[in-house]
This record gives sequence, C-alpha cells and structure tokens, in this order.
Amino acid sequence: MSNQNNNIHEGFKMTEIGLLPDEWAVVSLRKVATVNKVAIDPQIYPNESFEYYSIPAYQVSSSPILENGHNIHSQKLIVNAGTVLFGKLNPRVPKVWLVESTSNMRKLASTEFIPLVPMENLIVSGFLYYLAWSSYVMPKAQELVSGSTPSRQRVDTTAFGKIIIPLPLLPEQKAIAGVLSTIQKAIETQDKIIAAARELKKSLMRHLFTYGPVPVSEAERVPLKETEIGPVPEHWEVKQLVNAATLQRGKDLPKQNQVPGKYPIVGSSGIIGYHNQFVCTGPGVVTGRSGSIGNFTYIEEDYWPHNTGLYVKDFHGNNPKFIYYLFHSVDFHKYATGVSVPTLNRNFVHSALVAIPPIVEQQEIARMLSSVDKKIEIEENRKVALQALFKTMLHHLMTGKVRVKDMEAIHELTQ
Repeated sequence: MSNQNNNIHEGFKMTEIGLLPDEWAVVSLRKVATVNKVAIDPQIYPNESFEYYSIPAYQVSSSPILENGHNIHSQKLIVNAGTVLFGKLNPRVPKVWLVESTSNMRKLASTEFIPLVPMENLIVSGFLYYLAWSSYVMPKAQELVSGSTPSRQRVDTTAFGKIIIPLPLLPEQKAIAGVLSTIQKAIETQDKIIAAARELKKSLMRHLFTYGPVPVSEAERVPLKETEIGPVPEHWEVKQLVNAATLQRGKDLPKQNQVPGKYPIVGSSGIIGYHNQFVCTGPGVVTGRSGSIGNFTYIEEDYWPHNTGLYVKDFHGNNPKFIYYLFHSVDFHKYATGVSVPTLNRNFVHSALVAIPPIVEQQEIARMLSSVDKKIEIEENRKVALQALFKTMLHHLMTGKVRVKDMEAIHELTQ
C-alpha cells in the first residue's frame, strides 16, 4: 500500500502550499511582480485621450469598464499592457483584470486596483492573471482586509505581496494560460450567442404580436387595425386582461409547513421548493407580486403557487404557453403600487388591454417562441458547463494535478 502511495506522489514534492511538481518553485508574489504606484493627473494632458480601467458597482465580470476620453479628473495610475489589476476595494467581490493592448492610447487604472507588473523572464502576465483567480491568491487576499468600516475596507497591499504562489517554468506558464484562455474565450463566445438569441426572441415577439405567426416577408400582406395598444391583425380580439387570463394571489405556505414532495412551489421569481401537495393543476403561469414584478414562470406540472406571486386562475380557453409569452408584452410595472417595495395590484393589471388571436395562432406563436427559448436554454447550459470546466481546470492546472503536455480533450470540449 505504501508503494502505491509513493507512486501517486512520484514527481511531486511537499511544499508549504501543498504538493507541487518537482520542477516548480514556490515564491511570494512580490518576488515575481512589482506594484506600480505611479500616478498622474489626466488634466495635465488636455489634448490626449485615455483608456481608463475602472470598477463599476457590483461588477463581477472578467471584463473591465473602459472609458475613452480626456475628461477623467482625479489622480490615476499609469499602467502598461500586461499589467494585472487586482481589485482591492470590497475584496469579497472578486475583480481581476488584465490590461491588454486594445489601442495605442495611454492606459490608466483606478486607484481601487493593486497593479501587478510581471517581472520579465520570471512570470507570464496571462499566467499571473489566472493565478490571481486561483485558491492560492483570491481567498488569501480576501483575508487581508484592513479598514474600520465596510466602506473603508481594502486589501492590505504589503501583505498581499507576501502571498505564496506556485511558479512553473515559463513554457508551462504560457501553456497553462493558453488552456485557460481558450476556455474563457469559449465562455465569452457563449455570452455573445446567448445575447444574440435573446435579441432574436425580442425581435420575434415584436413581429408575432404585431402581425401574427407569418413569415417576415408576408407581414405587409396582413390586414391590420389600429387599436388602443397599437396595430394588430384585424381578426384578433382586443380585450381586458381579466377576460383573457384572470390572476389570483397565491397560497401561503410557511417554511415550517412545507413537506418534501414532488410538487413545485412557485414563488415570485420561480421554483422555490417542493411540497407533497399541490393547489393548481398544470400547466400554469405565475408572475411576481412583490419585489419581482415582471418575472414570469411557466410550469407544466401540478404546482403550489406561493403567496409571493399571482397565478393564472382561469385561462378562459386560451393556450397557457401563449398567455405566458403575452404577459411579457405587458408592462406589469405600470400597475404596481407602493414606493419602497412595489406590489403588483391584480385589480389594476386586470384592466390592461391585450390582443388575443384565435387558438390555432396562439399555439403557433407559443411553438415558435418556445423553440427560441429552447435554443437559449441549450446555450446557457453549455455556458454553465464551460464555467465548471474552467473552475476545475484552474484548480488542476495551478496545482500541477493536470499537466499541459496533451490538452486535445480540452480543445474538443471548447469547440
């Protein structure tokens, strides 16, 4: 058994940060990256534009906010391409960005960053960027907080530089950064695909609720009539929402009374649990009543509508999936009351006017929009899978558990 354990650790050594490959070094951040604190006042360059890296409120993205112009009025840090910017403000919200050569403009960074300049021939900027996201740096930095109040809390820069990191040889650093960059770019591509699919859905909804389920090329042939809610096909009926889909407040179900079961409990923002009893027979539609106005949930199976939402009590013979999409075309926020926590008043929203097509057209509209939703769901699931892959590979590559000698499998997964 001891021989087997020795084989498991062959080629590895025990270090102060755990098992690492024999050829890797263990150093502090300050040994491989300097903190560039040179600051200028952009106003002394009145005719020059800047590319400015700033941190917006609640920003968690890996992409910075870039502002181009010469109207930046406070002291800012000069940074060069290859600098890794580590957010020291509100460190419990991770922020790490890599300054890239996106233009020839002078690059400035907010003083909310710790700017790490990688030392040439010691560490690759891409590797340093991904290392900053790893368990060797991010959780350690979040512990190095000073400041009497949350608004004054900052990562202590001196202590940050003492964080111990693993350091592979330069060729492996480049390879690790390359693999993680490939996955990250695949995630960014997914974001674009999802955004495009959502825009397609918006455009399709505008078309369907104006002309009905006809090809775009035939839209001009559809006879329209002017109504209080705009042009709609002549044969559609305009009626109050209460006569198309009557809403009812959900049923109270305290946490302590919930019994695990198979029936979804649908609240203001979706499924919030499961219960052993149901109130409504599916399919059903639920919308947020308080705090989540404008959120809609379509549910196929029998369910319990929670009192934080309003559910459709009567579809009046209309297609439930069509009603779900119809709700998206109604501005429910107009019918909310209250200031601090707006609450949807069903009596008010019941007066909203909606255009209702014949049932056959309802079914076709629901089918067309469902197909786009399915596409979005597939792409979102792919993004989740890629994010999980990135997290796993970040850990395995940074610990040496996976080496980058043969990464064809990663390439296939991200294509």
